[in-house]
Amino acid sequence: MLLTHRAAAGIRPRRAIAAGLAVLALGGTAACDTANATDRPQPPNKGGTLNLILSTKLEHLDPEKIAAATDANISRLFTRTLTTFRSEPGPAASEIVGDLATDTGRPSEGNRVWDFTLKKDVKWQDGNPVTCSQVKYGVERNFSALFTTGLQYPRALLQDNAQPYDGPFKGDNNNNKGLESVQCVDEGTIRFRLKQPVGDFGYAVALPVFAPVPRDKDQDKAAYDRQPFSNGPYKIVESTDAKVVLERNPFWVQRTDLVRKAYPERIVITVNDNAPQVSYSIIQDQGDAASSVQLDLDVASNFVQQVVNDDELNKRLIQGDYAGTRFLAINTRLIPDVRCRQALIFAANKRKFRSAMGGSMFGDLATSAISPSLRSHKEFDLYNTKTKPEGDRERARALLQEAGNACPSKIKLAFPESRRRLMATIAESFQLAGIETELVAIDPTKINYFTDGIGRPDNSYHVMWAGWIADWANGSAVLPPLFDGRNIPKGKDANGNQNFSLLDRPEIEAAIDEAMAESDLPTQYRMWGDLDQKIMEQGAIIPLLYLRALRMVGSNIRGAFIHPQYGQPDVCAMGLAKP
Repeated sequence: MLLTHRAAAGIRPRRAIAAGLAVLALGGTAACDTANATDRPQPPNKGGTLNLILSTKLEHLDPEKIAAATDANISRLFTRTLTTFRSEPGPAASEIVGDLATDTGRPSEGNRVWDFTLKKDVKWQDGNPVTCSQVKYGVERNFSALFTTGLQYPRALLQDNAQPYDGPFKGDNNNNKGLESVQCVDEGTIRFRLKQPVGDFGYAVALPVFAPVPRDKDQDKAAYDRQPFSNGPYKIVESTDAKVVLERNPFWVQRTDLVRKAYPERIVITVNDNAPQVSYSIIQDQGDAASSVQLDLDVASNFVQQVVNDDELNKRLIQGDYAGTRFLAINTRLIPDVRCRQALIFAANKRKFRSAMGGSMFGDLATSAISPSLRSHKEFDLYNTKTKPEGDRERARALLQEAGNACPSKIKLAFPESRRRLMATIAESFQLAGIETELVAIDPTKINYFTDGIGRPDNSYHVMWAGWIADWANGSAVLPPLFDGRNIPKGKDANGNQNFSLLDRPEIEAAIDEAMAESDLPTQYRMWGDLDQKIMEQGAIIPLLYLRALRMVGSNIRGAFIHPQYGQPDVCAMGLAKP
């Protein structure tokens, strides 16, 4: 999933799936530190208004367009999927259960065919039942050119390259047969025929891109993105860039839902990009702030020590590790010489960057794309991060001199406007190594940073703020979406790219395919770790931090913990002590 903010917000589940994920999910993710607020004896009570505060607007609410962690987390309040992750702290959160489906799927034909039976009594907000045809239609939407921002799993797993499918809106929708690899055995059973064996396809269908959509509610795609139809415990009653209001869906039935607690009567999601102001308000704990959660942004750095050292405030600090890596992507098309890219990595002052974020509480210095939270992580340090965390300027200068005119005379460093202070530390370290740097701040109110900014393959940025959360506990949920050149969208108006480095190497793609096909998990882990090292040798990214979340909640909040799949408080578990 895309990390759209300082810690998880938007890294998206992503593109390819390996066999054996069930085993991975049970043991591959580090347990969250759920002490403090979650240990209070008083559980949430039913009722009241829960306030979720975001640093930027939600990018998408339409499930087939969702790619960011914050969007995926919040969407679970009104969008159910065939399976879903448990709403529990620690490693159990990486396990899946049947959601719309009665179980996590029934494979056959050597894991090439998967059947799911829909639960009865699961209804939309108008009281009509969720059907197989709606699940099929939702998956088919992903194949349309109108849907370039979401996750690419459906295309990666279901597309027949010999007979490409262009989505349900083009022509007669494949002679009215639609996507033939998805079939309705009847309105209560859906069948997926995959391009290759996938041992844990049940994890893929936990992602929003496999969610159902009622065709008759989908006439206006922009309107549906603002206010999708609900089959979860809440429905959207107000939706603007600044505010989203959720109220109960009267047709949601608790006994059909193993995950969502639905404690609050009402949930109000507001946007406030002034992080210090939000942290201060929740620390003061007055009025609505007592029932508020700083969802997608960590405690402002100037308040960290106060919160950590104050016993009462520390009780309201929700913290936990997760499989997220903050990094800077290096555009390999604009900087084709590997020596120039490596010089940028050597030059980066990671320690100063982390200090600007608030210090070591926010994560460990990174050397790879795959987080140590995953079993496929491999220990290596190609760019002397551990011995020279402030950067190795001499090595950077030597590489620049060796490359000569092959390096750009000036680089553009792109980032969301709210991250200017953090990126100034990187720009300074580049310039100290002799790399002239132009800071390019993108205003998220004017352009979607990930989709239409750095997500355009033809963008002019040399280095870009980015980040990723593994969709499940393996390198298959990190390296393929970020570095497989076959996933880069084509065309002059293409957007929604997630291979921000634009790395397009046949040897990398061959290694991805080889790892995907490996059925022995320990061997597969080693293959992903080795490939991570090869990608780092190519200088595709500047890994900065393996992330840790530190979020503040008001004193009236109960049930809060960091969900490792989203890197932020689980919206399905929280409620209020006093409604």
